[in-house]
Amino acid sequence: MTVLSPGVLELHKLIANALVLYFALLGVWGVFIGVRRARPSPAFRGALFIGVALGVVQALVGSVLVAADLRPGDNLHYLYGASLIVTVPLVGSYIADKKFSRPLAYGLASLFMAGLAIRAITTGGSG
Repeated sequence: MTVLSPGVLELHKLIANALVLYFALLGVWGVFIGVRRARPSPAFRGALFIGVALGVVQALVGSVLVAADLRPGDNLHYLYGASLIVTVPLVGSYIADKKFSRPLAYGLASLFMAGLAIRAITTGGSG
């Protein structure tokens, strides 16, 4: 464990908690837009991009921890993290040719991603 590791670990935990809250709120927003049958606003689409980007940043911070020999308690942690990053693009490609409410699909996906973030936290270990 390097001197840098405790701060990086705390940053990783902080981002993880932020991801749960962010995707939960984004999910509620998307479901609300979808139920109202409104079109997704540029702000909503931007928020989706920011969420995925935050997931990528989280993966990079996690890579620093792995390089410092701080590994998660369960290898499923990696799967949950990777799934968090690829969910939005997968949903986008799935609904591209379907007549389905895009905001509703992305809202439900965001709620799913909040759950993925919770599972990633529980498999991360070290409290």
